[in-house]
Amino acid sequence: MRSLIYLDQNYASRIAKFRIGQPSHAAFGEVQRALWEVRPQVPPSPFHVLETRGGYLLPTLKQLFGEHSGGAWVRPWQQVVRRQAQRGFAEVADLLSDVGNWETPATLDPLEDLLELDLGGGFLERRLVVRAHAAERFGLAPGRVRDLPFFDLLGRMVAFRSRDEERADQPSDLTDLVMAATIAPYVDVLATDRYVAEMLARVKHLGPVFSGRRPDALRFAAWLRSTAPGDGDRSSGGQGVST
Repeated sequence: MRSLIYLDQNYASRIAKFRIGQPSHAAFGEVQRALWEVRPQVPPSPFHVLETRGGYLLPTLKQLFGEHSGGAWVRPWQQVVRRQAQRGFAEVADLLSDVGNWETPATLDPLEDLLELDLGGGFLERRLVVRAHAAERFGLAPGRVRDLPFFDLLGRMVAFRSRDEERADQPSDLTDLVMAATIAPYVDVLATDRYVAEMLARVKHLGPVFSGRRPDALRFAAWLRSTAPGDGDRSSGGQGVST
């Protein structure tokens, strides 16, 4: 069975930069070679459309995902969350669709003001406030979302971020958090930027996550190769975050 891989915009763009010959991206060339050797499923998503914004890498990104997606797209994240709530757990069929395009970007509605919450108290208290707020925006009772992966992971990440006083806020923070909470529960591995990867490790997300640092990119390539038939248990790659 093919592994399901998600390359976030940061990761996919660095592979694209290697493909067009930009320097300093050799480690991502190794990831590209591993993708070709193993042939996992790597779908694009509306988050890629939002963050690409029609830039110069778009033709190369279309080619990259066209080679590895198998025609699948990640559904708009709001659909994924609602389907997850209806089902009561994460099922890959609720993540993927054969419908998608490079003209329709993700939106952050109805959580566009999530990071404006006034959070106080300890980690657990903040987590519960975030989870209840997100549940209310989706018209769900807080008790109903307690065990749903999206709401649980989003609550943990936003609570962690709210206590990280050393890091300056970035415009992409909300997009990154919503993307990770949506995608991570479904995929075999998530390749993302360093901050998101480290955050997922610190909130004890169990799936393999690899950052864009050179050692992690090389570990990611090795992880991919470990999933090839006859090459051993894919879980042996472990958490791919450098701290």
